[in-house]
Amino acid sequence: MNIAQLSLNNIDEYGEYTATWFDDKQISNVQQYEHACKIASVLQSHGVSAGDRVLVMLLNSPDVTGAFTATWKLGAAIIPVTPMWTAREVRYLLEDSGASVVITSPELASRLVEASQGIETVRKLLVVGASDTPRVVDIAADIESAVPQKAMYDAAPDEMAMLLYTSGTTGDPKGVMLSHENLVSSTDMAFRNSEGMEAVRTVSSLPLSHIYGVIIMNVGLRLGWRVRILRTWDTRAVFEAIEELQVNRLSVVPTMLTYMLRFPQRSEYDVSSLKNVGSGGAPLPEAVRVEFEAEFDCQVKQGYGLSETAAVLTSYRQDEPYRAGSVGRPVPGVEACILDDQDRPLAAGESGEICARGPHVMCGYLNKPQATREAIVDGWLHTGDIGYMDADGYVFITDRKKDLIIKGAENISPKEIEEGIYAHPAVSEAAVFGVADDRFGENLVAAVVLRPGETITELQLQEHLSGYVTEFKIPARVLFLDELPKNNTGKIQKRALREQFAGLLQDDPR
Repeated sequence: MNIAQLSLNNIDEYGEYTATWFDDKQISNVQQYEHACKIASVLQSHGVSAGDRVLVMLLNSPDVTGAFTATWKLGAAIIPVTPMWTAREVRYLLEDSGASVVITSPELASRLVEASQGIETVRKLLVVGASDTPRVVDIAADIESAVPQKAMYDAAPDEMAMLLYTSGTTGDPKGVMLSHENLVSSTDMAFRNSEGMEAVRTVSSLPLSHIYGVIIMNVGLRLGWRVRILRTWDTRAVFEAIEELQVNRLSVVPTMLTYMLRFPQRSEYDVSSLKNVGSGGAPLPEAVRVEFEAEFDCQVKQGYGLSETAAVLTSYRQDEPYRAGSVGRPVPGVEACILDDQDRPLAAGESGEICARGPHVMCGYLNKPQATREAIVDGWLHTGDIGYMDADGYVFITDRKKDLIIKGAENISPKEIEEGIYAHPAVSEAAVFGVADDRFGENLVAAVVLRPGETITELQLQEHLSGYVTEFKIPARVLFLDELPKNNTGKIQKRALREQFAGLLQDDPR
């Protein structure tokens, strides 16, 4: 089926209801679908048809959610891009993807013009709103007056629906090709694991340029969710929405939990309606989870997925007790196993690479056949994540292969050290990474953000860690920063830290 069918099925299943709050507007699911049909009509008038690729670079809004459905209805593939990317980064995407049409906003128009300069495959630059930027077309009024496009393209299961670029740690971003079957399957898998979560009220601030945001959008349609859309994360706006709309469910990355815990005015808001929080996108420090549950009197569980699995791999059911440190069990329809470096399956409790297969696994990386062959071996996707599965099938992630620090020929996982740092009451955020070291080849550095008003010295934190890890794993340096670099989903970017402090230990007489 065409993944756009989700919107129609939502109306058939739940009837008309207020599905979205955005700014001061209330939008029903029927109005939402009509808006998408109008966008489809405008896109079609600008030549978009089956097989085309449409790059969308917008902050979260009903126009973005509408663009997804509109593009899919026409049989085209959508390329969602974070508005944070530079013209140079977007230019690579345009060249690599062969996108023919771009949709953006007035404030981003000049950047897209610069990015597309001289690229012949880009036929149209469409802007939702008035703009003085040359070479762009304002389609806002056209959308309002358009006759809705009702026809639904009959998509084959393997036809590409979305091209999602991952910001890898090295080299250019890789375009993950996700088919209609991939997206339909992942949505169904998440839906089957979400019994009891129908018609919840939630806040959507996860960027729709990220697979986590896309799966929440799609699952929300299956479950009839009521959603307050925020353009970007805004801690105060989240608290306001929880109180005003009696929000009972949030989908977040761990950094967002930290923002909420540290928000100075949080006691001024009634958040008693909040009962369930799902965390993903990055490892959830156990200390943060425990503190959030205690402070907000709600349940926090983490799940696991990646762009290559259309966001879905493991999770918890509503009635399933949480196991500290685990991302849950493979959701229905997903096969998962732990393999060693020779692709041999490992027994319960043994650590290796987490691998998965199923109808949700990507078709491959665009224009990168070798990378595709390396990622998918004998039908198994190699995630690049290191972990183990216990006897009951619960998955525990210990690290990324590329995040492992090799100190004196010993592999060290930053995660266990970070857990120890987070256990100190003065710490708000932490990241441990490796830098070059003359003695060990590579050594450990910790970057730490303290809670407001707290103080602690480097030596004190190192002494604190001695109760959690061996001396060999205690960071050689602890850096106290005002903030840690993050991507648009709030995930800490260790690559940026490694680059910034690459020569730190060579210059250090210690």
